[in-house]
Amino acid sequence: MKKPAKPTDQFIFSIYAEDKKGLIGQIMIYFNRSSYHVQSLNVARTDISDIVLVTLEAEVPFYALLPFTEKLKKIVEVHSVNAYPAGEGLRKTGFYRIGIDALNQQLWTLMAKYGATLSSAAKDSLVICKTGSDKDLSELYSQLDGPHLLGFCKSGLIIEESLATLDLWST
Repeated sequence: MKKPAKPTDQFIFSIYAEDKKGLIGQIMIYFNRSSYHVQSLNVARTDISDIVLVTLEAEVPFYALLPFTEKLKKIVEVHSVNAYPAGEGLRKTGFYRIGIDALNQQLWTLMAKYGATLSSAAKDSLVICKTGSDKDLSELYSQLDGPHLLGFCKSGLIIEESLATLDLWST
């Protein structure tokens, strides 16, 4: 059984880089070589043409954080790397697919209580969307768990601090 990571070993990496084929593979090589477990990976375009923001949630020992971050900065396409301690402040979006027969006043009350919204409705199912911490998403999951819960997934993390200003012309 895998040993759980200490909270001090959980970090969020935000990486601004040029959008090139193979970029994610290059980044993941560094994590895989060091046997660092990646729990979440998200890639999004930015408002700067050809620049993407790669956000990773990973287990990296605190003592290795600075040298590891410096290694990531040496990837040719990478412009900036920042690391933040992981914690309950991290936000993800959960999607819960529910059977249409569960649509009743109790479900609407539960959605209101947890701040969830109806994302879409089909003939036989509906999708509920909620943004929050892993704990928040798990609490709603436990309330919805049962024969009407047809599926669940959650997005990569969202960390506002990773949206730092990138000044490409100062480097």
